[in-house]
Amino acid sequence: MRRPGRGWGAGIGWLLATAGLAALAAVLPEYPRFVLSLTLVNAIAAMGVNLSMGYAGQVSVGHAGFAAIGAYTTAILMGRLDVSFWATLPVGGALAILCGILIGLPALKLSHLYIAMVTFGFGQVVNLISLNWVDLTNGPNGLAVPPTSLGGYVFSPDSFYYIIAAFFLVLSWIAGNIVRSRMGRGFLAIRDSEVAAESMGVHLAKYKTIAFAVGAFYGGMSGALYAGLSNYVNPDAFIFPVSVLYLTMNVVGGMGTLAGPVVGALVFTVMPELLRGFAEYKEFLSGGLLLLFLVFFPEGLVGMLDRLGDKLVRSAPAGTASATDVA
Repeated sequence: MRRPGRGWGAGIGWLLATAGLAALAAVLPEYPRFVLSLTLVNAIAAMGVNLSMGYAGQVSVGHAGFAAIGAYTTAILMGRLDVSFWATLPVGGALAILCGILIGLPALKLSHLYIAMVTFGFGQVVNLISLNWVDLTNGPNGLAVPPTSLGGYVFSPDSFYYIIAAFFLVLSWIAGNIVRSRMGRGFLAIRDSEVAAESMGVHLAKYKTIAFAVGAFYGGMSGALYAGLSNYVNPDAFIFPVSVLYLTMNVVGGMGTLAGPVVGALVFTVMPELLRGFAEYKEFLSGGLLLLFLVFFPEGLVGMLDRLGDKLVRSAPAGTASATDVA
């Protein structure tokens, strides 16, 4: 039975998140708002890794390839065919889903190590295509993306923040509903034990394929939004270290939690801006953080905060019963 007030609490939470993103847009200068936009784009891509890997246990180390598909679809359709940005979004997402399914099907019977190799190879192939198919992608020179418009209004990179924030909220809501649905429970069962999941009636092939497709869709959407934000795409934005970065965001933020990808994206998008004087050590710092959390804090920042909250609750004085306890 649904607990009374839970729906109201979730609704209030979404209203607060919406109000917070709107308030940040009102107070932040132009460049910090661009950094926040990039943070939300990275968070969407990291959500895709989290859904396929953190919840379903399907290793993905080539997620930048899905982002590249979404970005180049947007750039090619807008720049060469004069298609509206709003029409390119579903096309980019659909192509990413198709690639996710094509990768997921042959990986159904593979171990985690071989799945990682398949996704790594996919990311490399997409990057090589974007680099060498000059007639389609303009090679290393990249493609310019026309500004997004709605009616008579043309969005600048500054005002494009509102589009990104809206999609971030919608995709976060969808991710939360997936996790709490029967599908999400199937993902968790597969992650914990494929043998046990199959014995309980979970269709492994179906759920694994869906996990890859959902993760790919989030990657494709993040790439399309990145193209609209930067008004330019090139192969360097989707190299293998970017896939590792999405994975690191989840590990540091908290793999298998809804807030983890957002926290991780915030850390690894804002941190380089704060440490510009140490730019040559960026990869060293990222690798060091990844190793630190893998060894000592595998639950990530969100898990650490949850554990700290549990300790505070347990250490609170006894004898104060809540309304739900009384009921």
